[in-house]
Amino acid sequence: MSRLNMSENANICILEGIISVEAAVRSGSREVKLCYVDESKVRKRDRRVLSFLKLLNSKNIPVNLCDRNIIDSFLNENDPDCGNSHGGIAAVCGERRFSSIERVLSRTSERGGFAVVLDGVEDPFNFGYSVRNLYAAGAGGVIIPQRSWMSSAGVCARASAGATELCDIAVMPDMSSSSCGERSEFIKMIKKTGFYTVCAAKTADCEDIFEFEPEFPLVLFIGGEKRGISPEFVENADSIVCIPYFSDARFSLPTASTAAVFGFELAKKLNY
Repeated sequence: MSRLNMSENANICILEGIISVEAAVRSGSREVKLCYVDESKVRKRDRRVLSFLKLLNSKNIPVNLCDRNIIDSFLNENDPDCGNSHGGIAAVCGERRFSSIERVLSRTSERGGFAVVLDGVEDPFNFGYSVRNLYAAGAGGVIIPQRSWMSSAGVCARASAGATELCDIAVMPDMSSSSCGERSEFIKMIKKTGFYTVCAAKTADCEDIFEFEPEFPLVLFIGGEKRGISPEFVENADSIVCIPYFSDARFSLPTASTAAVFGFELAKKLNY
């Protein structure tokens, strides 16, 4: 039986559920150090679990076949955010391996598609749902602000059905200072690489997303519900585009909903 002493390993996270763990294994987004598998599923010849074990074996990932109660205890002890939705699969993993911004932009440019900057999305569930929608819509990658995602990696992976492990994700330069110029220079850098820039926001001169004719390759900026998009991004974008409401609603849509509408509308215009 393989074991891993959690107290002796820094910068680790726990993923739960076969979807999240399999996504990390297949994408190589992070090192999977040890996988716990409910032995009863093996005895019952669960086809998906047997196939999953073959994948783990092909990657030389240690496996702990054990009683489900052991997995429950392990998760309760080491990750309070984990629930009871692991389905008999959990894994101890290393840090997320992020792409470079250059790689995300280069791969997006090759496809002539779109990448997305998620600016100020703080809730891990909302972040996970957003990436899930964007990945499904064919986004070439996602660029996020600097922050520690280790403590919420499991939540993000579950909420995104593994998309946060599968999606090409890069991290912005540190923009924690009060200088407004950092964000202005960042979006200008993107434009210099040949990308059209669009901010999803409601302003007096914004365009209707359903009428908007984008230029590709494109980088879309989407903000969180609380703070929205940084003003410097809005001021320097080539276009500001909004989702029209068909009622008198005055609230903002969740970031994940905005990501879904914009993502699939852009995909439609790309004829993916």
